[in-house]
Amino acid sequence: MALIALLIPLLFSVHQILVRFGSREVDTMSGIYVSQIASTLLFLPSIVNPSLDREFLGYMLVAGILHFFAARICFYHAISRIGANLSAPLSATRVFFAAILGIFLGEILTLRVSLMSILIFAGIVLISRPSGEADYVGVTLGILTGFFTALSSFLVKFGNAVEYNPLFATFIGFLVSTALMTPIAAKNLSLKGAKWYFAAGITAGLAHFVRYVVLKDLPVTVVEPITSAYPLFTVMLTFILLREREVFTTRSLLGTFLILAGIYSYYLQ
Repeated sequence: MALIALLIPLLFSVHQILVRFGSREVDTMSGIYVSQIASTLLFLPSIVNPSLDREFLGYMLVAGILHFFAARICFYHAISRIGANLSAPLSATRVFFAAILGIFLGEILTLRVSLMSILIFAGIVLISRPSGEADYVGVTLGILTGFFTALSSFLVKFGNAVEYNPLFATFIGFLVSTALMTPIAAKNLSLKGAKWYFAAGITAGLAHFVRYVVLKDLPVTVVEPITSAYPLFTVMLTFILLREREVFTTRSLLGTFLILAGIYSYYLQ
């Protein structure tokens, strides 16, 4: 099962590569919309086992908007501006934000959280200016991706406490996000090169599905560190497939390493 779990970071990384390819051919908002439609269709079969509890639906609707609407908009725009290999480690700061939000919800600030914060902050500083002129908008969008995703995770946790139906919850999240994107993207919708974003939506959806499957048999403390390895996969894949379009400098690679070191220091017992 642990080997199957390795599909999660790999699929997320492939998803980011596909978005990068798509950003060369179609505007980002059209791409986001196409990817959301693809993800929604992938989880459509979950309607055969719906959960109609109002509290459950409320949590999952807001969680879906934060993750599949706000975070996806931020992430796709970050990839189009600064590349996949820099956006991936920045979005992985969700672990940091989850820990900080946990403190506000009553958890104790530990040495692990402090160490993680220092390492991640140092990594962000390096990635913010990998070479030449800094793109602070792209960097901020990457970090906001992590924040919105972490906030969404807490709402999912609250929703799961009401009723556990993760596949239908994911479908609801994608459905409402697609509905919200419709009036935004429909005005200037372009389908040129949309195949990349459609494939990205399917790939990201499959990653979420595999994550739910392995969480049945593996503890979160095993699955989350494996999932958090996706920036490493992304760096390797972009180096192979998009080397001429991505930023590969000593600063950017060291920044990625520091962020990953910070994330994994949080999981050390």
